[in-house]
Amino acid sequence: MFLGALGAAVAIPRRVRAQSNVIRVGAPFSDTFGAPFYAKDAGAFARAGFDFQVTSLSNAGAVAAAIAGGSLELGIGDFVSSTNAIERGLPIQLLAGCGLYLSSLPNSLVCVAKDSPIKSVHDMEGKSCSAPTLVGLTTASLKAWLSANGVDVDKVRIVELTSSSAPAAVQRGTVDAGLLAEPYYTPVREQFRDIGHPYDAIAKEFLVSAWFASKAWVEADHDRAKRTIAAIYDTQRWANAHHPETLAIFAEKTQLPIEQLRPMVRTRYATELLPGYVQPVLNVAAKFKLIDRAVDAATMFPKLS
Repeated sequence: MFLGALGAAVAIPRRVRAQSNVIRVGAPFSDTFGAPFYAKDAGAFARAGFDFQVTSLSNAGAVAAAIAGGSLELGIGDFVSSTNAIERGLPIQLLAGCGLYLSSLPNSLVCVAKDSPIKSVHDMEGKSCSAPTLVGLTTASLKAWLSANGVDVDKVRIVELTSSSAPAAVQRGTVDAGLLAEPYYTPVREQFRDIGHPYDAIAKEFLVSAWFASKAWVEADHDRAKRTIAAIYDTQRWANAHHPETLAIFAEKTQLPIEQLRPMVRTRYATELLPGYVQPVLNVAAKFKLIDRAVDAATMFPKLS
């Protein structure tokens, strides 16, 4: 998928970089991956002397391919997709943590239409369910959740759909169920029933998303990489403390009324990178063969002198 997605990189304008302070970033647009979209308002990158430019991409595979192809310096991806990219030789590396999953604040839910005959996870055999990417964290969590509830994973068809298109697909019956995430769930939640929280099958707390970087870009200037990491965490501290401001950004980008978005469960962003945030994801991905081999999370962490 990643090598095939490399073509996505050419769709991003290749701006001429007269100075090394330009940082081009790509991310899917959802609350879990949302930190780059707050960077301008947070001001941390500007204070660090960076010209920060954000592009919205469809999924983590497209982000990894764009970084590898030279269209981006940084991007947000989930650990499964990005680990696959690294393991298969794409020149990217983990840089910093992004969105945390907290079991007490679930923001990704498997939903069915209100009139669906599916009442619980136990009815999913022979049915279909959407996920944003077939080789990423969402699919890993779905398989772990199905398996933990005694459902034969091989009898559930997982269909790749973007987060923005999944609600309509479930309503039309294109898929029987969908893994719905914010900001696309809350505005339409009255039309669905929540039948489970797959991320709970991974751990009660872990990193859903992380910042990845071009390996060559990191190695070219360790000081710049360290200043970038500091700006990332400053941005995320700001985002954690400024939900009204980030909600306004969501409303503008989605063109949805802000009142529809207010009940949204908001993502808590990481302010450090810990192996314990990452290892549960990698363990589940290896179990369901979504990554080629077991990976020690600590080996992925940036080593900056």
